[in-house]
Amino acid sequence: MSIRDTDQLSKPITRLGEDGIVYHDLTDLSHLSVDLMRFLYGQRLRLTGRARRPVVMFAQHILTVDFEVQLFASHPQVLESTEAVAIVGSSFMLRHLTSMFLSYHAPGYPVALFDDVEDAKEWVLRGVKTSIKHRSELTDL
Repeated sequence: MSIRDTDQLSKPITRLGEDGIVYHDLTDLSHLSVDLMRFLYGQRLRLTGRARRPVVMFAQHILTVDFEVQLFASHPQVLESTEAVAIVGSSFMLRHLTSMFLSYHAPGYPVALFDDVEDAKEWVLRGVKTSIKHRSELTDL
């Protein structure tokens, strides 16, 4: 099977953690297609509705990404329902792909790459707490 084969046998696992984070496990996948991103977003909507949530993606083995994925990440519905995205993985290729994504098509929510899942969780949760505080300060005016 080619690394660009979008009909891969394994499907990613999406779950909503007790911490309120949406987790996408792409561990067995090497190619991130726009169809896969639509599938992941659909799974997230199924779990959370359109609620604004932080996301952690386990993406250690991703080697290639379709250009359209970058455009999808900035779709208005995705922007409205995404608090922040932490990508977990340490490969050179993932670092390069994340750097290119953030350099050319950074969405309207924070995105960061982490080697460690605990660091990723702490970062997205800290962002959510800051954002919630900021929103409540705005409503108090």
